[in-house]
Amino acid sequence: MEFDSQKKIIKYNNPIDCIEDFVYKYDVDFLRDSPNDLTLNFKGLWKNYNISINWDEFNEIINISSYFEIKKKNISNEIYSLISIINNKVNLGYFNYCTKLQTVFFNYKISVKGINFLTREQVESFIDVVANECDKYFPVFYVFIHKKQDSNFALDAALVDTYGEA
Repeated sequence: MEFDSQKKIIKYNNPIDCIEDFVYKYDVDFLRDSPNDLTLNFKGLWKNYNISINWDEFNEIINISSYFEIKKKNISNEIYSLISIINNKVNLGYFNYCTKLQTVFFNYKISVKGINFLTREQVESFIDVVANECDKYFPVFYVFIHKKQDSNFALDAALVDTYGEA
């Protein structure tokens, strides 16, 4: 990867090439699944996240997603209410639940139409958004699924806001 005088990454035909070059320099396990797909194994605060990055060439959109595997059957339908409440709190992206796979997904899409380059800061930001949102809300899903399937209880127990200094 080369940089111009303003430290901007020189344009690639496929932004996945650029992202791959960036993560290669860090201690992150990754797999290039195909020319348009990259999977990162990223260490989060609560667990490791598989972050999938996909390039939609036709629409010029980078789709980034991660998921939580759930090892419990009989999840109540109240999980959809919980996800709706959480999605109102999320700054970028959204959560979803797949009953067939019993998995909670986080998705984030970035339009790069008209952009000729990506900076290191942008690539870091893409990955940080996904990791930070997953880290923030993983405890809520954990409490909901493994402790008590009540969305208000899970939110109150897992999202504790602190005030003042310790």
